[in-house]
Amino acid sequence: MLEKSTGGSEVNVALGLARLGHRVGWAGAVGDDPFGREGVKLLRGAGVGVSRVVVSPSAPTGIYFKQLLALSGLRNYPYRDTSAARMMEATDVDVDYLLSGRVLHLTGITASISPSGHRLVRDLMTRSRSGPVHVSFDANLRSNLLRGRDPVSLLAPLAREADTVFMSRTEAASLFSTADPEGLQSLLPQMRVTTMITHDSQGAHAVTRDGIHWVAARTVQPVDPTGAGDAFVVGYLHGLLAQAPIAVRLELAEHCAAQTVSTRGDSAVTLALPAESPSSADTVDER
Repeated sequence: MLEKSTGGSEVNVALGLARLGHRVGWAGAVGDDPFGREGVKLLRGAGVGVSRVVVSPSAPTGIYFKQLLALSGLRNYPYRDTSAARMMEATDVDVDYLLSGRVLHLTGITASISPSGHRLVRDLMTRSRSGPVHVSFDANLRSNLLRGRDPVSLLAPLAREADTVFMSRTEAASLFSTADPEGLQSLLPQMRVTTMITHDSQGAHAVTRDGIHWVAARTVQPVDPTGAGDAFVVGYLHGLLAQAPIAVRLELAEHCAAQTVSTRGDSAVTLALPAESPSSADTVDER
């Protein structure tokens, strides 16, 4: 059975934050085709700003197929070598718009998909230093995008320039040669990073210069693991924007990840927070 849905790491985060009441904008590239139009329509309908979306008349919207395997396994088959997103240049992006919000969320997928994508992420990291925007970076190390390139030289310098970095424990070991919280903490003085977050099926650590926080993962019946990391980011950023303590941010992150794992699709249709969770502020404006 083939099911169609709209997704992608940055898209999932934008949708999740919008569903939690935040003002969000997404700037990316799609083709002038049914897939692109459907994706933009979904974002707009969820309240995500799409005024800076680039629509390419010559390159298609990137697509991929995923195969759900036994025991919650997953296999992805991407078809985006000539996609609009891969062809997007830094000149296609309104940098002032991207840096005007409270949080700018970037990922290693954009940085890995093409040389121009890497330049875009690197330039946004550099430009962000002159303003108050908080840069969130999800490593999202994908071997099928790296195609033999060294992830350390490609992604680690970008991760070092963010304010908050999200990584699986496996990604942390690949990029920084350790997933040990104390080992990661010892690296922080050499970086711009204020918080390194690692997660796996057991739970998550948030590592700061002042301490290390841990929260256990929720116990759920897994249906589809796709998008769990993005939902984790959504919960954490929601807590960050509400100025909640780090321990609360981690609890929210695990809560959102558990919801997404137990549903089909890249992002849960709705994200419901615990009753005691912080609410979004009216002045929040993330792009």
